[in-house]
Amino acid sequence: MDIEELEDGISEAIKETTNEVFSTMLMMDVKAEDTFIKDEKNVSTDLISSLHFFGEKYMGKIAIFSSGAVSCHIANAMLGDDIKEVTEDIKDGMGEIVNMIAGGAKVKLLEVLGDIHLLTPWVIAGRHLTIASSEGGGELALDSQAHFSWVMTKFVFDKGTFYVGVQPNSVPTGNKISSDTNNEVEALKEENNKLKEEIERLKSLVDSSATSST
Repeated sequence: MDIEELEDGISEAIKETTNEVFSTMLMMDVKAEDTFIKDEKNVSTDLISSLHFFGEKYMGKIAIFSSGAVSCHIANAMLGDDIKEVTEDIKDGMGEIVNMIAGGAKVKLLEVLGDIHLLTPWVIAGRHLTIASSEGGGELALDSQAHFSWVMTKFVFDKGTFYVGVQPNSVPTGNKISSDTNNEVEALKEENNKLKEEIERLKSLVDSSATSST
């Protein structure tokens, strides 16, 4: 998979959806600036609100990367509050916001990634968070998987900057085969259950016939 071939389509979908969510749900004006591809081992931030997605062709993550102060400004706009530090309420708010962005982008990404399914958002906060596994040092690693690349879009508003990223990965062929096999197994189980029900029904009819004849 060449992520550069997906960059333009992902960028446009994220720009449109993020602007829609912020203007209609948060009453905030944000401006999309540059989009670029970034290796996840070079991503470092204070708060990551993210969710996984999967489909027949692609699987990966959609996430918002922001500082603690920016996260508070964004979440407060939705909560109608004035919380000064990252609390559970702020984290819940950022989780809801990435959920809204992903939900809106899902339709716009259809031609780029195909139909995708979204999982539950999760949010983690700290200092100098990274997504990829850490190779020593004090960084907090969120995942021990191999390093992947993100299509990152920078957004600015009057209180600071944040990034919305999409990490698309091709679904391994082995997973498709496994999925097909699982479907076949489930179909066989269903057929087996139907046969068992039919056998029980026939037994019941035979027993009923024997009882009536005596």
